[in-house]
Amino acid sequence: MDARVELQAEIDAPREVVFALVATAEGLARWLDAASIEPRPGGAVRLRLLDAEVAGKVVALDEPQHISFSWDYPAEPLATPSVVAFDAISHGHRTHLTLRHVGLAGRRSLDDHEALWRFWFPRLVAAAQAPSSMVVQAS
Repeated sequence: MDARVELQAEIDAPREVVFALVATAEGLARWLDAASIEPRPGGAVRLRLLDAEVAGKVVALDEPQHISFSWDYPAEPLATPSVVAFDAISHGHRTHLTLRHVGLAGRRSLDDHEALWRFWFPRLVAAAQAPSSMVVQAS
């Protein structure tokens, strides 16, 4: 079984705007409950999604197209490491965004993370399509 969650959206916003929402603390905090990130390979990632606390490290960064980071729960570690990746591809003034969460072990973990991302991903898309005056851009 390919234990992954994959979601995609076509977003009416430039790639730099969308990328800032997944690669900066200010951007992540616009659609998650809290976030800190050191946007460099090996940099720390800490996220809060409702009652869940997530910790990881940036695995790869290719601004403004790709960021990936490891994903685990300090309070209840997953059985195997997993990785979340965001890829932003320009389509003129629009951006095609793909979210992949890979390395999920077992049906329950896959189902839990599928539900998690089906809740949070639309919030990311909505934040990206908010008025540009409210959007933080990556530097």
